[in-house]
Amino acid sequence: MRRRVTFTVSGLGVLLALLLGACNFAVKEAEDPTAMPQPAISPVPAATAIPTPEAVMVVDTPTPPLPEVSYTPSRTPSPSPSLTPSHTPTRTPSPTLTPLPSDTPTPAATPATVTPLIADQFEEVSVDSTIRYGLDRSWFAILSVNERTDTANLNTPEPGSQTETLYLVNPASEQRVQIIEFPSSTNNQVYWAPDGSKLLYYLDPALLEDGTRVGGLYLLNLNLGFKLRLYEADTLNPRGIPNLEPIWSPDSSRVAVVMETGYHTDIFVISGDEIEPINVTADDHSFNLWPAWSPDGTRLAYVSDRADCPSWVPGEPESCSALDAEPPTSGRLYVLDLETGVSRQVSEIEVDAPPSWISNSEIVVTTGLSAFPPVTSHIWLANIESGIMRDVTAGTGSLNLGAAWAPNGGQVVYHQATEPASIVLRQASGTEVSSLEEYPFRRYGFAADWSTDGEWVAFAGTDNICPYGLIVARSNLEVFWYEPYSTINACDPSYSPDGSFLAFAGIQVRSGVADGRLDLYVAQPNGAVQTNLTNTLRGEIRLLGWVGPG
Repeated sequence: MRRRVTFTVSGLGVLLALLLGACNFAVKEAEDPTAMPQPAISPVPAATAIPTPEAVMVVDTPTPPLPEVSYTPSRTPSPSPSLTPSHTPTRTPSPTLTPLPSDTPTPAATPATVTPLIADQFEEVSVDSTIRYGLDRSWFAILSVNERTDTANLNTPEPGSQTETLYLVNPASEQRVQIIEFPSSTNNQVYWAPDGSKLLYYLDPALLEDGTRVGGLYLLNLNLGFKLRLYEADTLNPRGIPNLEPIWSPDSSRVAVVMETGYHTDIFVISGDEIEPINVTADDHSFNLWPAWSPDGTRLAYVSDRADCPSWVPGEPESCSALDAEPPTSGRLYVLDLETGVSRQVSEIEVDAPPSWISNSEIVVTTGLSAFPPVTSHIWLANIESGIMRDVTAGTGSLNLGAAWAPNGGQVVYHQATEPASIVLRQASGTEVSSLEEYPFRRYGFAADWSTDGEWVAFAGTDNICPYGLIVARSNLEVFWYEPYSTINACDPSYSPDGSFLAFAGIQVRSGVADGRLDLYVAQPNGAVQTNLTNTLRGEIRLLGWVGPG
């Protein structure tokens, strides 16, 4: 039986507080036994900063003082209409979608309309009771695309229904829970909150049979069993800039997204505490890209071109606006303190890829990959307190790809793609610890991950280029697990947040030839006892990653 849902106060704000799970919202189950319990959000412990070694190559200095850019966070949000559903939401199973014509890309000199938060297309969703009130351990998320459910012949051509089904898989029990179906055009544009209680997904603009226009960024809350559209969008990569997907905060209460604002892009934070997204980079007219949350959720790292282009607005002083100007895909690294609203430039190094944090004081990034074709690249470690940004691969002159940092930030393993190709392990200071030349990977065909305790590092192929079986080494790069004649080639290794399992994409090999079927496998952290968790599904399997407590 479906429930009638009615909101009586501040419709849109309450709705977002419910669905995003704002920290100031709670349900007292003792007072209302019919209320659905909400799992407590555990604070993310602050990571310990790694001391900067003495042997470093200083490429930036905190003197003179780094420039500061501030914004005023106290904005009065524009009023939003109260959203009070007056009828029981209904679901239309597997709707037929008619894709809308693609919008013509616009030059940087053409202004874009600011995307409003609309919170519409509200709908109830049935959620399996196993996962509805929270995950008790790490589960793995997968997609099964165009699953053949109406035939026993696996050689049957692709089915007429182009859909993909989202699942969560429990590696301990091998239980698989179906979450929701999407059009297959969604691809891998599904973004889980770290605690596994909610997710975002993107739908291409399309028309339903009843004339409803769908498309944009959607939110599904598993605890409450509801979904809705946050805002319309023709793409998650405005102006064609890559890798601008939504990023969840570590406590799963907020989301950072990049949106077009006039002639440039800004970073917005969406939370249940605010009626509208807060533009946290609103005080400049430059392109602001690739937000990344610090482990404690208090700061955002991002890349901005403001040092080179203070404005992209036509007619403003020092504007970079021109009819044939292309949006930037690089800039300087900045860190925004969300409490004070102050952004600080970290260094003068040109950054052309998304940064990531390895502690509350250190950020890592690989640069040089935007060149075509790239010849060399550099792996950097930035200490935001000292302002020092160190080239860990200085002097190698190599194309260094697939960098994976140990949990404590003390070591990095990567693929040196320049001949002779090798897998290299370096200390954070830049000192080489070890290297392996026995396993050459294709360019852009290497992926690695460390166990949560730093004892093991697993490496394999990626992007369906899986030349070997699973390889697991100790922290000094001494290979512990490798089966040269394995019948399973491996890609995309990933350790669970709770440290119990190692997941990877496995492709069966028969008579020396891969059969093309990719499945989700899990193993012990050292690579032993490998189990196929998706062999009963009949669709193309895509791995999304681990969700839930760790």
